[in-house]
Amino acid sequence: MELVQELSLLNTYPLRHFRWPNGFQAILVHNPIAPVAAYLSHYTVGSALEHDDQRGLAHFFEHMMFRETARLRDGDFDRIISELGGVGLNAFTTYDTTAYHVNVPVWGLERLIEMEADRMVNLRLSPDLIEKERGAVLGEMHMYADMPSEQHWNALMAAAFPAHPYRHPIIGYPEQVAAFDDESFRRFYTEHYAPNRALVVVAGGYDEAALLATLDRCYGPLPRGHERPASRPPDAPPAASRTLEVFHDKITSDYLSMATRTPGLHHPDQAALNLLSSLLCNGQSSPLHRAIVLEGIGTGVYTTVMDAEYMLSSPGLFLIDVTLQHGVPAETAVEAVDVELRTLLRDGIAGGDLERAMNQFRLGTYASMRTNMSLARQVGGYMVAGEDPLFIERMLSAVQQVTREQLAAALETYLVAAPRLTVIQRPQQPERPS
Repeated sequence: MELVQELSLLNTYPLRHFRWPNGFQAILVHNPIAPVAAYLSHYTVGSALEHDDQRGLAHFFEHMMFRETARLRDGDFDRIISELGGVGLNAFTTYDTTAYHVNVPVWGLERLIEMEADRMVNLRLSPDLIEKERGAVLGEMHMYADMPSEQHWNALMAAAFPAHPYRHPIIGYPEQVAAFDDESFRRFYTEHYAPNRALVVVAGGYDEAALLATLDRCYGPLPRGHERPASRPPDAPPAASRTLEVFHDKITSDYLSMATRTPGLHHPDQAALNLLSSLLCNGQSSPLHRAIVLEGIGTGVYTTVMDAEYMLSSPGLFLIDVTLQHGVPAETAVEAVDVELRTLLRDGIAGGDLERAMNQFRLGTYASMRTNMSLARQVGGYMVAGEDPLFIERMLSAVQQVTREQLAAALETYLVAAPRLTVIQRPQQPERPS
């Protein structure tokens, strides 16, 4: 193994990044406050790296990886983790990665690592286990299909990304998941689960020499697999604004999303966009909270910079979401938001508002790293998305350097002047008798 880089996160947590000849990578974040550790395994496959005939397989393997291996019977993984005193055993799939995580006492790390390396290459894809999990996954998909928030999100992403694979639901499509044959599962597992497609992050009070020896013993001999496919290029910017309406019979008031394109995680404007998000709606004195909630238009307003919040490898969206008060049409919120944005651009950003937004961003950043697992997720997520384990620290520093002029430029470029996608979800109108 080689030490790739030796860093310090927030001048508090020593961080060491290692790489093995077979492509396996591990980042160790030392936090010696207690003899416990968060263990997070990223595989560089999410829904955006699936082919059209594989939609849903990344999420399916999030489930299958807890099943049987050549060395473990079905159910053993969960049982052994419990016996080790592990907590928080779970997994998640995003557009760009599938990740598995758990917290364990440091004396249990060796056994955990043995099991993690085992399921990387020795997962049993027997037809009976596949069918058991297929039923569970289809049940989950059926549940999500009837959720208003899921319908709204899927419509938004499909409209915002006409060609890029972010347009597809992360969990895939039920008809495809129901039809996958055994060879589809084996091929996907072989293509995407291998040491060179993995990044492990360990954060906590471990003994580094012992930990490295175990990682080397368990992962070092594993054969290199297929290389990560190249990311798809981003879609061309939309030429014009558009509005999309969807309907759901389980909601009683409108829900609104206003989306504009963002330039990507490493773009120089990313800091200004994140600060702008904080300024617009964090706190009761923020402009959009005053305009929407205090004026009685909506019960909540939220902003999101997807690039950073979702740790995206490709450019995402700046979102303004509004939950409308009962009986208030979404168009009222659209008008109120536009008035507030134009007023902010015309009158300028007050120094007090800028300072408030910076303080809130700083507080949110530190809060996002308050546990071993949150440290691991910040470091690992941004390493996978942008090959920068210190991204969150660099973003904090960059945000504190943003000027009012830069903030105003970002407001004009990405929110006021940019083509916008507006998605309105309305209550289903009752059918009129014929």
